[in-house]
Amino acid sequence: MAEVGAHERELAMEALDAHRRAGRLERDEHASRCSTASRATSRDELEALFHDLPEPHPDYPTPGPARPRPVAAAPAAPELPDLVAPTGATIARHAGLISLLTPAVAALIFAASGGRFPWIFILVPFVIAGVAYISHRHER
Repeated sequence: MAEVGAHERELAMEALDAHRRAGRLERDEHASRCSTASRATSRDELEALFHDLPEPHPDYPTPGPARPRPVAAAPAAPELPDLVAPTGATIARHAGLISLLTPAVAALIFAASGGRFPWIFILVPFVIAGVAYISHRHER
């Protein structure tokens, strides 16, 4: 049983994100599998997340248990550049929490400034709209 680290867990979550964008996973199932992936300690736990899914599966950097890979057609071009996708995936996974905490952070900044920056609350809807846009764009 090969142990896994944060990198392998992130690779598994990125592959799950690709399945979500392709419409193979509903939001709740995607969230559940990502949660399981984030707590996984072995390669077997991560592999179990893909038992009922076609390619893409994560390409782990270290050797693990051998599994037959079906011959697949050329993968479609990613919707987002490689440099943006992990950040978009992280924002999409945490969109609810970010939206929930934004007004609280604005209130803390307002209180810490002694009430000198009331305009900080104007930024709250812009931050929430930006998170919603990134989350929606990532889920396509």
